[in-house]
Amino acid sequence: MTRLLREHPAIDVDLGPDGEPVAFEWNGRREQIEVCNRWRVEESWWSRPIARDYFKVAGSSWLALLYLDRVDGTWHLERLYD
Repeated sequence: MTRLLREHPAIDVDLGPDGEPVAFEWNGRREQIEVCNRWRVEESWWSRPIARDYFKVAGSSWLALLYLDRVDGTWHLERLYD
């Protein structure tokens, strides 16, 4: 089961030396994570552009989908998997 978050809350992300996320904090909890998969999305160039780097990550208690909004430089949590 998956929980898609209606509003993608901003999160704090710690990056490793390779620039990939190694931990994130959300809702008062900090979790060490490992990147399982990553991809880039760029679309809507004719209106407000969307440019995101997505990361599916696994931690000891979370499997989640995070993204870096490359337009404004912020990290967000989009989805939690059960």
